[in-house]
Amino acid sequence: MKSIVKRFQDLPIRLKMFYVYSFMAFVMVVLVGVVVYYQVSQTIERNIENELSNATAAILNMVKTTAKASIKNYLRAVAEKNRDIVADYYAAVQAGEMTEVKAKKALRQILFSQTIGKTGYIYCVDSSGLAVEHPKPAVAGVNFSEFKFIQEQIRRKEGYLEYEWKNPGEATLRPKALYMTFFAPWDWIISVSTYREEFRELIDISEFKDSILSLNFGKTGYSYVIDSQGEVVVHPVLSGNLWDARDADGLYLVRHQSETKNGKLVYSWRNPGETRFRDKIVIYNYIPDYDWIVASTCYLEEFYAPLKSVRNIVFTTVFLILALVLPTTFSIAGGITRPLRQLENRLARATDGDFAGRMDVVSRDEIGNLAVYYNRFMDRLESYSREIQEEVAHRRQTAELLKKSEELFSKAFHASPSGMFIVDRQTGRLIDANPSFLSLIGCDAAAVKDSRITALPIFNIPTTLERLTGLIDHAGRVRDMDIDFVNTDGRMRTGVINAETVYIWGRRCVLFAVDDRTETNRLELEVIEISERERRQLGQYLHDDLCSHLLGIEVMQKVMRQRLNGLADTDLAAFDKIRDLVQDAIRKASRISHGLCPINIAEQGLELTLEELCRDIQEIYGVSCSLAYDEEIFLRDHKVATHIYYIAREAAYNAVKHGKAQQITLSLSRTGVSARLTIRDDGQGLPKSLKRTGMGIRIMHYRARRIGAVLDARPDGNAGCVVSLTFNPNVAKTGERQGQDLMNEMESSGLNLDRAHPEMVNRQDT
Repeated sequence: MKSIVKRFQDLPIRLKMFYVYSFMAFVMVVLVGVVVYYQVSQTIERNIENELSNATAAILNMVKTTAKASIKNYLRAVAEKNRDIVADYYAAVQAGEMTEVKAKKALRQILFSQTIGKTGYIYCVDSSGLAVEHPKPAVAGVNFSEFKFIQEQIRRKEGYLEYEWKNPGEATLRPKALYMTFFAPWDWIISVSTYREEFRELIDISEFKDSILSLNFGKTGYSYVIDSQGEVVVHPVLSGNLWDARDADGLYLVRHQSETKNGKLVYSWRNPGETRFRDKIVIYNYIPDYDWIVASTCYLEEFYAPLKSVRNIVFTTVFLILALVLPTTFSIAGGITRPLRQLENRLARATDGDFAGRMDVVSRDEIGNLAVYYNRFMDRLESYSREIQEEVAHRRQTAELLKKSEELFSKAFHASPSGMFIVDRQTGRLIDANPSFLSLIGCDAAAVKDSRITALPIFNIPTTLERLTGLIDHAGRVRDMDIDFVNTDGRMRTGVINAETVYIWGRRCVLFAVDDRTETNRLELEVIEISERERRQLGQYLHDDLCSHLLGIEVMQKVMRQRLNGLADTDLAAFDKIRDLVQDAIRKASRISHGLCPINIAEQGLELTLEELCRDIQEIYGVSCSLAYDEEIFLRDHKVATHIYYIAREAAYNAVKHGKAQQITLSLSRTGVSARLTIRDDGQGLPKSLKRTGMGIRIMHYRARRIGAVLDARPDGNAGCVVSLTFNPNVAKTGERQGQDLMNEMESSGLNLDRAHPEMVNRQDT
């Protein structure tokens, strides 16, 4: 076998095509013929069964319909006849010929004396379901309204009805039928009822016999009806009892149909006068109500005759196709192999690196297209060869640059003064940490190598890590988040942490950067304390020294005024002008002193202190300034109120001195647990040329952090500026952590709070 396969493989392509196509053509034609023959056979068989089944079903429906109509007409005639009898007796009662009691008694004898079938009877119910008249005295007077067929009788009162019923002592339900008519004067639903199995004697066979005998199948096919005992009901030829009829194999046909009731049977049968048995098919169904078997039968050979023609056509087609395919295949194979040899030679040269060889295009068929595609392929292959060489050189250069970039990142990471570390987001383990971070937490590299993020000292306060991971999951990054932590020597430290999601080696990681702000915060606290001390000293100086000095000048002016009463009025007016200027200077110095040291915030509250601030601005600078608030906001810590006051004062003075505002509005509002102070002006907006690191702005931010508040500034349309301070008035202590919590809470609620607004620091401090 192997030698035959090897010998076939060594044959030229045209011989291979000749042998293969010839064999395949023969096999395909034979297979098609077999399939066609089989399909035709199956189609004919299905058609036979469908035709016989449809005929049997039609006869079955026709018999059922005819029987049902006969039953319905019989019951209707009895019901209407008895309604007429009841109507006659009712008329006699109305005419006074007899009493109603006597009339109903007579009607009972008439109604109950009639038999419907074998066990059928007549009864009457009223519209409530009560059996007013019944042949069984025990049933009369019983209410049957819980039964569905009685409910249907009450609803319809007229017409035909079928239902299931089981008498006392019986094991199963049996089908019953009734026809009812209504006699309204006595509210009687007169019902004629009996079991459907007793209606066989009422069916008129002549009504459907001709229709059954008119059905034909093939040449000699027909339909028939017999009962389960073999008695012929309808048959085109036979009559009598067929219980003992057998086929060529000895099968009792009628007995088999009586036992199986429904189905299909193929058997051998010979009609009287014939010499041989022929196969026949019969499809039959059973009508249990009348104990009848309805069947349709026909000889199979009458349906399968077209198969002989199909078989002859298939064989003829096989020989014709082979006679045409074999020489055509040999010719086509030769036309294909010649260009293939040329293509083979060109490809052999291309394998040695010679991409200049091209095919001659001599036709526009598939072979010609193959030559065109080969030439295009070689053009692209030659171009790709050059591009690959260039790409290899480019990738080599890119790899060198990437290596340098990784080295630069590694050097920047490890040399950064900020504490930096990288964590695998999926496993939560530390990948790398720079020396600044190890120095910050007071650990060496071996102590934290491959540690989980929860074990790092920087996150020894659990809520810090929870808040941080929540922000990373939400936005993918964290900017300037304040944290508290305890390093390994037990000292409490404060700092700012930033985080950014990065991908390293295809894994999602987080790059953290931590700056220790403990010393910075301490210095800021010293600056604010120095500023507060200087403010108080300056305010005290203005109040105790300058104001006293000005008061002394005013007293001296009064004394001099009394001594110079003899001067002219014009000279005295100028002297009085000096007194007015001194008094004005005293008032302004007093207000400036009060603004620098507002010692009465705790007594009169934040609102009144802000109102005094508005009056001071109006009197000192001549600028319209007002305060609006819905309700008083009680602050439990007067230090918080003091910081809020100075933030408002700084923002308002900036609006006057740098924004050139003519109108300033302060407003206090409250939403839920948080409150907001807003300073709005109509000045020149936020200038771009001022320094971004003014001490006044830095102190405002520091004050906001100290009281746990969030400070924000933004342009107000085309002109002016809006500065807002959001704080919690219910807290009794201050601290930057409360500000961070408040900001996170408000950001989660969708509020836009930019603590480092790029224009917030553009306005120079006062």
